[in-house]
Amino acid sequence: MKKLLVFGANGLLGQSVIRRFKEDFVVISSSLNKKASFDYTDIPYYQTDLTVRYDVADLMNEVKPDIIINTAAMTDVDLCESEREAAWKVNVKAIENILESCRNLNPVIVQISADYVFDGTNAPYGETDTMNPINYYGRSKMSAENIIKNSSFEYIIARTQVLYGTGNSVRNNFVTWVINALRKNEKISVVNDQRGTPTYVHDLSEGIYKLIQQKEFGLYHISGSDSISRYDFALKIAEIFNLNADLIEEIDSEQLHQAALRPANSSFTQNKFINRTRWQTHGIADGLKLLKAELEQNG
Repeated sequence: MKKLLVFGANGLLGQSVIRRFKEDFVVISSSLNKKASFDYTDIPYYQTDLTVRYDVADLMNEVKPDIIINTAAMTDVDLCESEREAAWKVNVKAIENILESCRNLNPVIVQISADYVFDGTNAPYGETDTMNPINYYGRSKMSAENIIKNSSFEYIIARTQVLYGTGNSVRNNFVTWVINALRKNEKISVVNDQRGTPTYVHDLSEGIYKLIQQKEFGLYHISGSDSISRYDFALKIAEIFNLNADLIEEIDSEQLHQAALRPANSSFTQNKFINRTRWQTHGIADGLKLLKAELEQNG
């Protein structure tokens, strides 16, 4: 079996990728933390700082992967705006270190990118649409994409957005934040003027799996199939999880005072992905129902 190295293995997507790939690949995991937070005790784990080139090179020389999936990123959009040097190191310098350290091994590189490479004025977006990020997080993801596109490696760039799901010791995503707040009877304010196509994390992992198995390299949009505002998404979460929607206050982005600008509508089209894989991701209601079942199963 081929060796697959997962960076960011302790994160929401990293754990999902391991879950999907572990039966068909020799999976090796890595993250910045000292210990693995997932439950797969048979998966080797390495602590690696992707911003330190020799740290990455040492791991590459030991593991010699056939495929690398980099799920590690600094994704707090407002923090990226204020901590730009840190964001550049994690989101851009890290991919430079990965490529430089495995040049002699020539693995397939899978990089996760985001909808925020777009300005939100011309949705829905396809893969050929022009990137024009309006915040620093988006600029860092665009730079990482360009580095990979200009490299000599076979690659898959999987753009996604509004990723939701559950995992061990992962930070809140939009859906789990809404669920946790409403279960505590806390009022929340959600914007009505930011729109996207939310993505169930296991759909993204499945999409990456299909692209790798079918050797469909290149740039792909992988997200949920429904476009919705954050406010309406919160209402749908409340509906599916039988929570009190009256606790959800509708506001606009100006009232939220976010440090970084957000695209008004960064929804994706997935025609290329669907045509190549003959498979489609779940819509919002079905994705939330799958998450609900997963949470109930995990207790």
